[in-house]
Amino acid sequence: MSFLLSSCYYHNNVAPKTPNGWSYLPLEIGNSWDFQPLGGSPEASIHREVVDILNRQTDGYTYYLLVTTSNARPPALPIRPDSAFYRIDDNGYVYILRKYQTTSLDNRFRLNANDGGTWTYPVDDHSTAKITVATESLKIGNTQVSNCKSYYYDVVNWADEENTIVLAPGIGFVKEYSDAWCFGQILKTAKIHGQVYNF
Repeated sequence: MSFLLSSCYYHNNVAPKTPNGWSYLPLEIGNSWDFQPLGGSPEASIHREVVDILNRQTDGYTYYLLVTTSNARPPALPIRPDSAFYRIDDNGYVYILRKYQTTSLDNRFRLNANDGGTWTYPVDDHSTAKITVATESLKIGNTQVSNCKSYYYDVVNWADEENTIVLAPGIGFVKEYSDAWCFGQILKTAKIHGQVYNF
């Protein structure tokens, strides 16, 4: 990860402007989400945190760096962080660049999308992802969270990649689930703009 950062990005202490009202993905350094695997060990945990703001030299845009770590592995295996770079444009479109990508950006989320909305974006030279959004309520622990947006991902000519990510207003990530493999993770605790939410 250090090579990627040093060759393509430089640090920027000024947060990019994010239009008001798009609270479904609150991005600020220090915001974090702690998940518990669905159906997994109660001792297992997944931690995601906004750790930096960076300018990408190849396109001139400013991104938030989110790093995800997990201890949900056999103890003999090292815990390797996974990083992704997020930005939100003026339309509420979220663009994600993952460390294994070179040029293409995911457009997994459109924060202002209406219930039933769909769109597509290329994932490689031969394949296209289709996203379908649904508005729903989600029970997390003992808390019922309303107006969540569920984003279903499917690449028609691929197998077993279907998955769903749910965002909640004011919180962001609350549930991630593999529809093909029937496993995932659900939020336990979030720290958003300095406030801690426990579920």
